Amino acid sequence: MRLAEGEPDFRELAAAHLGDLLIGACKTGRDTSSIVLPLAEALVRENDPLVQEEIAHFLGHLVEYGTVPQALVEPLQECLPRLSAEAAAYVADLLEAARWDV
Repeated sequence: MRLAEGEPDFRELAAAHLGDLLIGACKTGRDTSSIVLPLAEALVRENDPLVQEEIAHFLGHLVEYGTVPQALVEPLQECLPRLSAEAAAYVADLLEAARWDV
């Protein structure tokens, strides 16, 4: 499954799959960068509102389970204005948490 290819339904499913892996990594304290970076890159280029929301929802788990990598802040700030309202809400929470993690 790839986040950059196929119909929105397939990209949404790929985001959910990576999101499940992210939650598992967060719960067990494993490194999440190999999951977080592809999700963030996909969010920056994604145009479909449902896929945006799915990606942002799973990235939001970083707030719940740990810290938000500072490497995500700039790309997420840049894409925030063009995100759907639902995705933007998750990203705003992420950016707020990143501000406190510094």
